[in-house]
Amino acid sequence: MLVPAYFYPLPGSSWDQLAATAQAMPSVTITAIVNPNNGPGAKVDAQYAKALRAFTQAGGKAIAYVATSYGSGAVSQADIRQHIDRYLAFYGRDQISGFFLDEMSNKAAQLGFYREVYNYIKGLDSQLLVLGNPGTLPVGDYASVADSLVTFEGQAAAYERFNPQPQYGWVYQYASDKQAMLVHDALDCRAMQSSLSTAATERSHTGWVYATDLHYDYANNIGDPWARLPAYWSQLLATVDAINKGSALPSC
Repeated sequence: MLVPAYFYPLPGSSWDQLAATAQAMPSVTITAIVNPNNGPGAKVDAQYAKALRAFTQAGGKAIAYVATSYGSGAVSQADIRQHIDRYLAFYGRDQISGFFLDEMSNKAAQLGFYREVYNYIKGLDSQLLVLGNPGTLPVGDYASVADSLVTFEGQAAAYERFNPQPQYGWVYQYASDKQAMLVHDALDCRAMQSSLSTAATERSHTGWVYATDLHYDYANNIGDPWARLPAYWSQLLATVDAINKGSALPSC
């Protein structure tokens, strides 16, 4: 599970749910993307520090959000390094398992930019996860600058048509955990299960998954699909567990 946990960790928030379910269902690894202020902010946030401790002690993993502005230079290498260093200084290597490079390009021209970021992170600690988010299938060389790539971010209806073949056949050279999907507008439990079943097909070959019932309208920039966990959160976890075990999906 890859969860865009872009909600503030006040008591009773979705962060409490994350910690509770990480402990209750250890067979499903939950990796949450932490994003205090479009990055780490200027100082430690005590609420985030508390939430991260509870979540990781319950068995969850946290990776830190870093915006990259598609390698355009609007966010410099120095800015990115500062954000990476601050996350580790503020919250510690024991809480931060890696980095989520958002707004990643999918074009060959920006590959060198991302290779520099990847090498910097791995130079700090080779065990830090680097997960890139082009939100679409990139050219194959991007597989060398991230441990995993979000190759689909969008509405559930569009994900049903997701197909890397034939242009992006490189994805089949790797294990399924090389790819991640982030699906929104899966409006009910059955739609969520359909998206997860699509991810598990040989065609999609996608190992990291997340689906939510929340809405986002790209054309008008309306909605926030990552504002909370989905209403069917417990069924989502149970569905992932069933697919992993080759069992029948839980009833909706």
